[in-house]
Amino acid sequence: MILEELLTKISDAQVLWVSPQRQMTAGALRQEIAVCKGLLRAKETSRVALESSDSIRALMWMIALDGIAESVFLVPDSLRSSDYYCDLKTRFQPTLIIDDVFTGKDPEKSGDLPGGDRAVASTRWVLATSGTTGTPKLIEHSTESLTKTCKLDTHRGREFTWGLVYDPFRFAGLQVVLQALASGSKLVLCNQIGNVKDQAAFLRENDANALSATPTYWRKLLMSGVLGNQRFRQITLGGEPADQSILNALKAAFPEARIAHIYASTEAGVGFSVTDGLMGFPKQYLERGIAGNQLQISESGTLLIKPEQHVPSAAGASLANSDGFIDSGDLVAVRDERVLFLGRDSGAINVGGNKVVPEEVEAVIREVEGVAEVLVKPKGSGVMGQLVTADIQPRKADADMDSLKKQIMAHCRERLEKYKVPALIRFVAEIEHNPTGKISRT
Repeated sequence: MILEELLTKISDAQVLWVSPQRQMTAGALRQEIAVCKGLLRAKETSRVALESSDSIRALMWMIALDGIAESVFLVPDSLRSSDYYCDLKTRFQPTLIIDDVFTGKDPEKSGDLPGGDRAVASTRWVLATSGTTGTPKLIEHSTESLTKTCKLDTHRGREFTWGLVYDPFRFAGLQVVLQALASGSKLVLCNQIGNVKDQAAFLRENDANALSATPTYWRKLLMSGVLGNQRFRQITLGGEPADQSILNALKAAFPEARIAHIYASTEAGVGFSVTDGLMGFPKQYLERGIAGNQLQISESGTLLIKPEQHVPSAAGASLANSDGFIDSGDLVAVRDERVLFLGRDSGAINVGGNKVVPEEVEAVIREVEGVAEVLVKPKGSGVMGQLVTADIQPRKADADMDSLKKQIMAHCRERLEKYKVPALIRFVAEIEHNPTGKISRT
């Protein structure tokens, strides 16, 4: 019951969670957890699917189930409404489903039956991968592996108010939740607010000074203009390659903040963070490892990581090769003593037999001053197989599009091989992002 024990260091009166609908103190949370445990007494809790769409309710249940359920499938909102969920739930085979209407009542039975009040050695938490490049996988983590990088200093933790823009049951969101809980920090849940501008306003209203988000989300946040002179103490980027332009923009906007871009995945867990203000990571990490993890580059150019702790799939199979390394699927390249993330291997565009990574081209196009956001994608070609195209969101709606297009093409021809230069550019009002905060590539 590691998660509930974290609450013992926090005073009853301290506000822990704030959402647009309500707030919850540590004392109220402890009481609600006790109620949740009482509702489990007559239930079979070996394999629980946690489906509640109310983020605070879902997190309450998560803490209550820790040390009681053997295995818990943490179901994010976006997955529950997807075409994949029915199959994933069948694979998981839950013995109990906790949703928005769950009350613990069982009309066929009466009295207290043994079930939820028994203890297990360690609850296994089942998380789904994002599925942005294929069918999601189910990955198991222990409470210990999920909290291994959490800082436990509650005295310092009270100085931070974390914003949550991720779904709390995605790996990145769960890391924010657990860090805030472990350090006794307030957590501002704005993940269910409909748009970035309103989320930014809610963060500002609640004095959030720490935020973890994708580079795509940070770009949208900066463009919203709502944060103004907000003073962040901690800024974290993850989920996508952080190019130099976004790192520079964040440093300029929030000069007092500690800025870190992290490498983490549902499959491998938290790998490492980089705080030197430069994109990628030092080449030395390949030789000496980092944060207990060993790193290699595969023959196909993807990053291999050997985590400190073994991470199995929910089916029990190992995700690692015979040497213990997990293939991240992230293409990397060594340039000037840095290892740079290029993008996902599975998303590469094949132009006449040449591999083009969309994220690499996007990073180059974002260097053009008038570009706010860009989405590079393939277009079928009878001659080349595929061609590179780019949807561009200009920084100003009234920009001279012909002039901007000429600047973009000239910059691409200067910085990219010929086959990587977009064959077609289209200007759009907005580049959408998906529920995980990444550019939507579907």
